[in-house]
Amino acid sequence: MRTFGKFENLLEPKMTHTILFNSFASNLGTRVLGQEIRVQIEQLLESNDFVIFDFKGVDFVSHSFSDECFGKLLLKFPFPELKSKSTFVNASELVKKTIALAINDRLKASLAY
Repeated sequence: MRTFGKFENLLEPKMTHTILFNSFASNLGTRVLGQEIRVQIEQLLESNDFVIFDFKGVDFVSHSFSDECFGKLLLKFPFPELKSKSTFVNASELVKKTIALAINDRLKASLAY
């Protein structure tokens, strides 16, 4: 069932979207690319959709990319909300650690103010 106008059907399930990071490259390193992807993620999260970040086939992500793509999401979304609307799959230990470091750096910076 779809609704029209200003009211949203709260019973309608959220859409689930998967972002295949290997479709960009196996090594993700630039802030420019991180920003492009983050803008897309923000739109999905703002529409209350669930996002799966799939890192199958990705060997490396830089701290700069991770901060731009994921860390800066914390400037717009509280961490608990971000956790409830997204998940990471198929990420290597290196990729997980790099993204976690970028997110933790942003969380620490937000607590410093």
